[in-house]
Amino acid sequence: MIKSVIFVTGSLADGGAEKVMSILASGCAELGADVTLVVLRPKKIVYPVSDKVKIVQFTDDGKLATIKRIRKLHRVLKESAAEVVIPFLPIISLYTMIANIGLRKKVIMSERADPRAQFNNLPWKDKIGNFFMRKCGLFSLADWMVFQTPDAQSYYSEKIQKKSSIIPNPLDIDKLPERYDGEREKRIVAAGRFSEEKNFALLIDGFATFHESFPDYTLTIYGEGALRKDYEMQIQELGLGGSVKLPGFASNLPEEINKAAMYISTSNHEGISNSMLEALGMGIPTIVTDCPVGGSKMFVHTGDNGVLIQMENKNDLVSAMTLIATNSRYVKHISNNAIKIREQLAAPNICQKWLQLL
Repeated sequence: MIKSVIFVTGSLADGGAEKVMSILASGCAELGADVTLVVLRPKKIVYPVSDKVKIVQFTDDGKLATIKRIRKLHRVLKESAAEVVIPFLPIISLYTMIANIGLRKKVIMSERADPRAQFNNLPWKDKIGNFFMRKCGLFSLADWMVFQTPDAQSYYSEKIQKKSSIIPNPLDIDKLPERYDGEREKRIVAAGRFSEEKNFALLIDGFATFHESFPDYTLTIYGEGALRKDYEMQIQELGLGGSVKLPGFASNLPEEINKAAMYISTSNHEGISNSMLEALGMGIPTIVTDCPVGGSKMFVHTGDNGVLIQMENKNDLVSAMTLIATNSRYVKHISNNAIKIREQLAAPNICQKWLQLL
């Protein structure tokens, strides 16, 4: 029997969760499922989706747009034979629960980030508020939960954990370049939103120290966000104007970074970084912080397939960069092992795990 499922997302324009949803929807459709992907906002679709996926995108914007979107989503759910709905991100999950009132479709929600960091930004920071979110919050309403890591799962109540699974992010290996076997460019790369949790300030600072001993290396950080001006000022103050580039988001990031000497993530919290997984899948020597909620340590093991460093530790960062810049044998070893992740996280394998939930 062909499974029928509706995925719900805010957009397919940017963001890690949105990229994962585009891969999951496409992968499930390619495996034979009847897939509808509802896009709530009228943003340009950037992430590609299989022709086998039925895309329903709402065009509402401005005042009362949220109410209109929820009404339209209710209509889509009501008219669909699908018994299961899968929204990503808390606000989209909330809209889906409201739209599902009276329809009783099964809802599978998913935690895509560090719940501790999310709840610390809410108005309540006391024990009562924290207790409420962990045990009685939105996710307690889900018929099933999907977590990316055991650490994220462990944050929630035993009741929520009992109706949950752990499924990591997929890799779309058909669109991922093969490992580059030539001499790598002396270019260090990173990618992500220019926001506090990505901590690119540490990366720029660490690169400045590294650059004193290795002046022929450059740093390119792909992304955009509120902290762009702060980073530009930091780069100028450190005298790195000719060595550090901020080109914005790259729609073809894997192709842009495939020949790089190293990929670095200095995040203070992360779900599972898609760009980290892609870097590993291409065999790029990878340095990542051991940050909550444990996505890095699930896949990066120092001495085996990359380098895991402490958060907020500039010395660790510079030492790891120096190791990769000077030890070609180590680089070859971790590169050979890193690409094993391609099979482990191949989209068909991960999508099959999702379909099993249905």
